[in-house]
Amino acid sequence: MHVRRGDADAWRLETSSGSYFVKGYLQGGEPLARVMEFEDQARAAGIATPEPVRPIDPHVGWLTRLGDRLFRVYRWISGPQPPEHEVSAWLGRTMLQVHRLQPLPQPGLPQWWRGAIRPPATWESWYADAKDRDLPWASLLRDTTPEILAATERLAALCEVAPDIVTTHGDFKPHNLVWSAAGPVLVDWDSVRTDSAALEAARVAYLFGAGQPERVSRILTAYVEAGGNLEWPGPDLFASVTRNHLQVLTDLIRASLGETTAARWMGDPATINTAVGNHLRDLPESAVPTL
Repeated sequence: MHVRRGDADAWRLETSSGSYFVKGYLQGGEPLARVMEFEDQARAAGIATPEPVRPIDPHVGWLTRLGDRLFRVYRWISGPQPPEHEVSAWLGRTMLQVHRLQPLPQPGLPQWWRGAIRPPATWESWYADAKDRDLPWASLLRDTTPEILAATERLAALCEVAPDIVTTHGDFKPHNLVWSAAGPVLVDWDSVRTDSAALEAARVAYLFGAGQPERVSRILTAYVEAGGNLEWPGPDLFASVTRNHLQVLTDLIRASLGETTAARWMGDPATINTAVGNHLRDLPESAVPTL
């Protein structure tokens, strides 16, 4: 049964020996090898991860090749979902465990952080182009450009000084937590990357908090009680929320203006333009999350 379609397809496979989660990739053997090494390290450290099925004829790690595609298989996970407060405490502790696996000595945020940081001339050019095309979000961009530039200036400063760079899961989201009989399991390790531990912890808490300040606080409290440090960013603790918002905004604007091909998740031109407007309207709230 096909259960997910995207950059990688996924299926649920029922057999006489049990249920399995099968993931297929068109490419990515070398990056996935690094991902599997980190996932193995997490599993060895006691972090709840899916149980892989090792192939008889591996291509690399527990990847096998069938035709022109790579596949890996996990045992299917199912179980009762615990109460929200248990998930919050588990999430805070688990993030800290992941962040302790591979701390990196050099300060400074990785390159992927910087895609959201554009110079004033770029935003001015996008406004001029949108105005010439009479796009519905042009005036919104003009009005919010000062806030955008102030936010990007803050992000640029953080990029140079972040002291707590770690290798991390990279995709802590609600759909990547599943529940076994023993409790929550962190799945989908394909996005392993480097990041600031504190800034990732804050963004993850913001995502899982879903507008509930007390839940955000519970996640971050669990992170700190497990030994995490959230002090260095000061008022910019939630800067990664701003970064993500600006990154999505720039991607949508570029697609709307024809500078890049629209990703599948963006939809048709009208949908893209609506999304640009919504992101511009929501910018002040996303730029300065409050607890």
